[in-house]
Amino acid sequence: MTNDVTLPGRIILRRAGPDSATVMAALVNAHSRYLVGTRRALVDGDGDLRLARYVPAAAEQYLGHISYAAPGALFHLISRPPHVVVELGCTLLSGFVRAAPLALAWLEERARELAQPAPDGARVVWQCTQLADDTAGIQVLEQHGFRLAREWVHFELALEEPPAVALPEGVTIRLMDPRTDWPAVGAAMDEAFADHWGEMGPEARTLLEEDEPVDEATDEMDDAEPEDDPYSNSLGLCFVAEADGQVIGSCLCNARTIEWADSGKIGSLSVRRAWRGRGVGAALTATALDEFHRRGIRRVITDTDSDGFTGAYRLYRRFGFTPYRYEYVYEKEIRPGWEWRMMTPEEMDR
Repeated sequence: MTNDVTLPGRIILRRAGPDSATVMAALVNAHSRYLVGTRRALVDGDGDLRLARYVPAAAEQYLGHISYAAPGALFHLISRPPHVVVELGCTLLSGFVRAAPLALAWLEERARELAQPAPDGARVVWQCTQLADDTAGIQVLEQHGFRLAREWVHFELALEEPPAVALPEGVTIRLMDPRTDWPAVGAAMDEAFADHWGEMGPEARTLLEEDEPVDEATDEMDDAEPEDDPYSNSLGLCFVAEADGQVIGSCLCNARTIEWADSGKIGSLSVRRAWRGRGVGAALTATALDEFHRRGIRRVITDTDSDGFTGAYRLYRRFGFTPYRYEYVYEKEIRPGWEWRMMTPEEMDR
């Protein structure tokens, strides 16, 4: 692909790379400070762009310009096996809103190209998650044929006192060792998150993945002392629940967030289906909150599906978490067919 796409109206979509990290962070933060009063991007010490909503390095990212003006939009496209969902990221400054329809038209064609490896007969959607405060961005999506599909709620907790940790019978909780635990923890997370709205079982997600070459450099690093990342799965803040020698759940937390350096985050809480309803999720959550409190962190955030099938919303409310922000998931069907994803609780046993 060429780096620049020229559209009518002197609109240019310029392919962004690692050298664009500072520009992308400034654009995202100008947008988020206007909407919610905080930054939602930063450039870390390695020069990498960090976003409040994770975007993998393999994503296609485009800066939107009108003529030779400074960029007024940032878009990204992500398509992963089995390619039945193509994710769109859409950050629009006010000066680019009128140009957005033409940009989205080109991006949709690119999304359709990225979705071509999807299985025959599978339904394919183009999906975009927007802050509820972003009325201009949402209006642009709706005009382009996107429709509201789901709501996510962001929670916060003022952690005045550490909660008591009540372990279910036969369950132990310990710190995760990132050098050795990831295979078992990852498998348990795959099983647990397959029960969430819009998710697919591990077999479906990996159906079309190609064998990847072994990365010898990565293998050599597996035995090295892991580096601490305050923004993702921080050392000493990730916990594993076990029973009968098997991993049955985990709670992976971040010591700080992109938006607030003084706030911690429960980034991922998962429990295998067979162990739900026994207090495992509550014990993992209480363990994490106890460690946050011990570190002097007095505000903890997390997020979850407002109508989730696994009870996470109710669990967080029991611990005293309260909503502070909402995000909306919008989708546009770009190919009809059989829905691979789980869309209702009744499908959990299919």
